[in-house]
Amino acid sequence: MDIGRLNRRVEILQFFKDRDAYGGETGEWKTVAKVWAAITPISGTEQMFAQQVTAEKVVLITVRFCDWLTVMHRIRYGDKLYEILGELDSETAHRATILNCKELVSDGLQRKAKESQNNDRGCKCACERPQSNGGCSGKRDDAGGKGRR
Repeated sequence: MDIGRLNRRVEILQFFKDRDAYGGETGEWKTVAKVWAAITPISGTEQMFAQQVTAEKVVLITVRFCDWLTVMHRIRYGDKLYEILGELDSETAHRATILNCKELVSDGLQRKAKESQNNDRGCKCACERPQSNGGCSGKRDDAGGKGRR
């Protein structure tokens, strides 16, 4: 492994549970290590789920070999947070750990479903009829008269 490629300082986070004053469980993610890593983007997708557009970025993060690093940890790089989907030992040589990660995207970065859909398909009709049959014969708001689309 070329350690010169490990040019990003990342934090490894672990979830710690505590008990509150009423006996309920609370917890928070705390930094357990800071290591050098290489971050390689793999793919990015956008999909509709529960009437919202969700974005997903997949990256490979390579660090020096850590036998204790599992999918129960998270990786933080700057303001980005990555969930570990899988980890493997590079070539089983105990020199590098390769992490398959998904970036956790906050709601502020996702578009709303209405903004990403174009239900009117350019029609300026005043009618309330859905255009599922391929056209509308209502009056146009721009005084364009009747017409089939």
